[in-house]
Amino acid sequence: MKVLVLGSGAMGCLYGAAFHRAGHEVILCDVNQQHIDAINANGLELDTRNGMEHLPIRAALPAEVSEPVDLVLVFTKTFHTQGALEGIKAAIGPQTHLLSLQNGLGNDRRLAGFVSDERVMVGASMLPSDLVGPGKVRSHGEGFSRLYPAFGGDPAFAAEVAKAMTEGGLPAQLDPEIHAAIWGKAIFNATMNPMCALTLRTPGFLGANPESRALISEAVAEGVAAARASGVTIDAQPILDLTEVSMKDHADHEASMLQDVKAGRRTEVDAIAGAIVEASEAHGLAAPVLKTLWRLVKLEEAKLG
Repeated sequence: MKVLVLGSGAMGCLYGAAFHRAGHEVILCDVNQQHIDAINANGLELDTRNGMEHLPIRAALPAEVSEPVDLVLVFTKTFHTQGALEGIKAAIGPQTHLLSLQNGLGNDRRLAGFVSDERVMVGASMLPSDLVGPGKVRSHGEGFSRLYPAFGGDPAFAAEVAKAMTEGGLPAQLDPEIHAAIWGKAIFNATMNPMCALTLRTPGFLGANPESRALISEAVAEGVAAARASGVTIDAQPILDLTEVSMKDHADHEASMLQDVKAGRRTEVDAIAGAIVEASEAHGLAAPVLKTLWRLVKLEEAKLG
């Protein structure tokens, strides 16, 4: 496959490396000129539990992408999706598939305008990754990915993608119940990310305090109720189990929303906590904890002007 990773920050680089290891042709596409230059000059430096790698992967700005690829793996912030895809139109041909492994809800609809429905895939990744400098990524956690065609249909190409990820060292599997997996991840992120961002602390801090643990339980319950009201069958316990893994095994990992707040950047809270609250209210439910977390993060964003 020819694979273009759109949004090659920490997660995009981690997945681009997997496709590279599996023998596929990869382009890491991003708007960060310094990051792109570092990768092209020195290779991608990837620090994992298996050791340090320097991978000779091509990196490019969107304007430098000039020919169609088989797969566009979308890792941009949700609010940049449309603009980013418009910026790489040359890469989207009649056979190109799009796969979103982004945070939040509604990513299938954001991709649907760029290719036919049968070529839209969505997924959920439960892997930690941090960008530690230009061309340098660190990932010392373990996890997995699930994916499937967003609107049903033949999963053959999705199976090829999952196989490539797994062969490249990132276990992935097809999941016909992918929307339940996406909801589960969104609930996890809507709970943990705002709390890390607002306290300016990592998950280990949340795990050490009974106040945060109580909020976690309440927020997850609200998210599960919203999912069920939206027709998605999901249970709270697996999500609570993931929060425990986060607080113990990934205790020092800086959630993306925490990184955004510290850097003075807009967050994805609208597509995560906001989307769940809106789904709750659309079905006549209240989600007071998630709504409060959402509003408090929006106040942090308001400081940006």
